[in-house]
Amino acid sequence: MKKNIKDILNENDVSGETPKLPKGHRAEFLEKLSATETISTSNPPFNYWRAIAAACVLLLGIGAFVYTNDGGKETKQTSLFTEMKSIEDKYLQDIASEWESFQLTATDAGLVQKYEERLQNLDESYQELKEVFLVEKNSLTTLEKMIKNLQMRLTLLQEIQQHLKRLKDEQQNI
Repeated sequence: MKKNIKDILNENDVSGETPKLPKGHRAEFLEKLSATETISTSNPPFNYWRAIAAACVLLLGIGAFVYTNDGGKETKQTSLFTEMKSIEDKYLQDIASEWESFQLTATDAGLVQKYEERLQNLDESYQELKEVFLVEKNSLTTLEKMIKNLQMRLTLLQEIQQHLKRLKDEQQNI
């Protein structure tokens, strides 16, 4: 029952008959074509204004969307930057006070120089992270690395302070 499409087409070609259009078909077609031309030319002014209005509404909508999203990002970046700045200031104050107390209690200049070099290395890496953060304003991983760097500096100073205090206690007990 299934016929191959090639076979069906070949059967039509073998007969050699081409379908003939009824008389008056061409005139009827031209008449319908001219009727549709008159109908389509009467509506363009209305469609033209509708298209302009739709384009304006679309442009206003896109403009409002972009404006609100850009403003939101600036607020988020600004709040993240100010939060980072407040954390940085707090840690830097703590580090400065620990460093001053370390310099006052330390008697070995070599020890002070050694820890000063370590803190300078940490500060250099912190400054590099800070530059990356300023370029990538929403980089939370960079912000976390910056905070860890500050924590490492503060912990380093606190540990050396405790070590100096233990040494001082041991010397007093001897």
